[in-house]
Amino acid sequence: MTTTRDPSCGFGRLTDGDDWDDDLGVAGRVGPLGPLIPVGPLGRADPAGPPGRAPSRWMSPPPPPPFSGRPTMAAYGRAIDHFRSHPDRAGGLTHLRELMLQGVRAGTVGAHEVLCHVRPAAVAVSLLAEPDPAVVPVGRLIVERIRVAAAGRPERWSAFIDRAESWTGSLLSLLTDADDERPSLPPARPNAWTGHLWRPANILLALAPPEGARHFLTEGAVGTAIRRAGLAQRMAGFVPLSRALVEHTLSSRGSGRARLRLAANAFTPDEVLAELLNWVGEPAIATAVREHDFAGAAVRYAAFETVRDRPEALRNSLTELLDHGQQQFLDLLDAVPDEDAVWIHTLIRMAGDALGPGPRRAAYARLAEVCEAEAVWTLDLAVAGSLEAMLPEVRASMTEGSAAPLAAALRAVPFRDRLQDVNAAAGELRREELLDRPLPWLR
Repeated sequence: MTTTRDPSCGFGRLTDGDDWDDDLGVAGRVGPLGPLIPVGPLGRADPAGPPGRAPSRWMSPPPPPPFSGRPTMAAYGRAIDHFRSHPDRAGGLTHLRELMLQGVRAGTVGAHEVLCHVRPAAVAVSLLAEPDPAVVPVGRLIVERIRVAAAGRPERWSAFIDRAESWTGSLLSLLTDADDERPSLPPARPNAWTGHLWRPANILLALAPPEGARHFLTEGAVGTAIRRAGLAQRMAGFVPLSRALVEHTLSSRGSGRARLRLAANAFTPDEVLAELLNWVGEPAIATAVREHDFAGAAVRYAAFETVRDRPEALRNSLTELLDHGQQQFLDLLDAVPDEDAVWIHTLIRMAGDALGPGPRRAAYARLAEVCEAEAVWTLDLAVAGSLEAMLPEVRASMTEGSAAPLAAALRAVPFRDRLQDVNAAAGELRREELLDRPLPWLR
């Protein structure tokens, strides 16, 4: 999996694009830390259009109506009208969510509007994923209303989770099973959500008591059970993850595709990734863990061990990892035991020029700690192609024929990971204990 790597936002994209509205192939690699926002302009098409078609006949839809810092439900209605008029535009629900959140922060949209007038219900539910202190009080009121409507009945929780992704009316109409014919957007429209991995079904499952979660995942008539099994399979690739969903996916009831989605989920804890690696006959899981955005060094090392004798698979995974995880690669090298210098050398050699100067220097320092300096000299010369292009520290050591100071010289200029804060924040959000309380700000 590859993501926009914004852990506070649950940003991301998945590589298998046939399920749900995954924001596939359009999300950027890196998003700033902060509130959950869509990445880039919403749904802009190539202005040049397809080959052979005049640009004037292949124009992007106009942008959604701008909203002020104090938007009201009137602005929300105009936004719905815009996306209904331009059904091919991506990101409709994300735009509505941002408008709603801004109104809640400004005090122009309250809990009553979120419950009764925001539609579809999926947008109102998505508010619960917002940890902003200015939004949380409204979120807690909405949660209480959902719990009152469920009345402790597992089948009610199942129905809410099941229908949240398709209900076009307000959240109140979903909770009361009432008709709501007001203009809305189909929640299941492709790419209705863009730029993040939060999904309403995941949010409601995370809120449900154990009996409600179990009922959704295991009960129901044949047709209902099949539909819910498909929904649970898709949910494994989104957030928030919950204990019930993870245990279901890891059980015999979970499908191989669901386990793969869970392995590719950027916010799956290391403990779960390690358990997934134990599934025999599912090599794609090991690939997902090798290329995972935030996996810890130990579980990533275990996944790379599965391709020691498969150079093509090794090369492919390193290419994918190094596209976004230079620090993760260095952590992988540190996880390799010192006595396995050949494997460290192989990983660095296979990484080749995909390593930037900073991580390359740190990787050579790791190699110099476990083997003779000649291994570093020959490796850097092979990668650089000439003495002039070699790293200065390696070239100096080679020219002087001195191996003693090589590791220290390479460590003298430490690699500074520009994504250090992102990786640290992701580590906090991937903690295994959060599976038991996925939305702690609502507790």
